[in-house]
Amino acid sequence: MSRGKRAFGIFAAMNGVGCGVGLFLQCGLGSDPIGILCDGISRSLGIQFGNASLLYNAIVIVLALIVAKRNMGAGTIVYALTSGYFIDFYSWLFSPLQLGEQIFAVKLLVYLIGELLFAFALALLIRFELGMNALDALLYKLEEKTSVKYSVLRTGTDFLYTVTGFLLGGVFGIGTVLSILFTGTLVGRFVKLELPKQEQECRQAEA
Repeated sequence: MSRGKRAFGIFAAMNGVGCGVGLFLQCGLGSDPIGILCDGISRSLGIQFGNASLLYNAIVIVLALIVAKRNMGAGTIVYALTSGYFIDFYSWLFSPLQLGEQIFAVKLLVYLIGELLFAFALALLIRFELGMNALDALLYKLEEKTSVKYSVLRTGTDFLYTVTGFLLGGVFGIGTVLSILFTGTLVGRFVKLELPKQEQECRQAEA
C-alpha cells in the first residue's frame, strides 16, 4: 500500500472511531467499554474526555510496545494521540441533534450505526496493516500465544473495562451491553471480509 493510501486509511479509521463513539456518547445509552472507561477516568480526574483517552492510550501503548511491537505501526500512534480528540469533535458536531432526547427506537438505531462504524474502523486498521490500536495489538498477540479467539478475548476485556469505568463514574447503559456482545465479533467479521481483486493483487505485489 502506498504512503498516500496508508495515510488516507488511517485518517478514515480515525473518523470512523470518532463518529462511532461520538454517536454512542450523544445517544445516552451508555458508551462502548473503552469509552465508559475513559468517561470514568475523565469524571474521576476532572479532565476532558480527549485527555482521558490520551492517558488511557499512553498506558496501553507502552504495554503493547513491550509485548506486541510487531502488531503496531503508524496507525497505532495516530490512534493513541488523536482518537479522543476525534471523539470530542464528533460529539460536539452531533450535540445540536439532541440525540439523547429522541425516542428509544431512534437512539437505539443511531447507536447501532455507531457500533458498525466503530467496529469497521478498528477492522480497517487491522486488515490493511495500518497499525492496530494498542489494545488490539495486545489481544492479537495474546491470541497467538494462547489460541483463544480474538472475539473471546475482546469480549472479556470489554467486560473488565466496563466494570472499571462504571466504578469510576462512567455512564453505563444498554448500549454498553450491546458493545460488549458485538464489538469483538463485528471486528473479527470485518477483518475477514474478502478483499477486492485489485487490492489483493497490490498486496501480493508488495509482499
